[in-house]
Amino acid sequence: MEKQRLFGVKVEGGRLKSGLPVINNDGEKVGRIKNIQSEKKSVEEALEEMEVAISIPGLNFERALGDKKALYVDISESQFKTFKKNKDLLNQKEIQILGEIADIKRKKKVDWGI
Repeated sequence: MEKQRLFGVKVEGGRLKSGLPVINNDGEKVGRIKNIQSEKKSVEEALEEMEVAISIPGLNFERALGDKKALYVDISESQFKTFKKNKDLLNQKEIQILGEIADIKRKKKVDWGI
């Protein structure tokens, strides 16, 4: 059985759930969140401002993320458009993070999410 390596993260906005794919701030796929722990107990999701430990199988944290400042959930373009259409349901921090994700995605595809 593969040993899980946990590392700490702070959820800056939105929600973090097990099973979601994540990218770094260069848009590179990092992996899929396998487990989230809060106070040494597994939880299904972490909410804004929570500090939790996550595991991403096959990820060498130091090599893959050493100089990266943030991880983002890798949302699809259609998910982004749905969030954008319903932005009145989002808080300012969530809107800001969606903008950051759009900026990252637009480095590879100029009209992403438009």
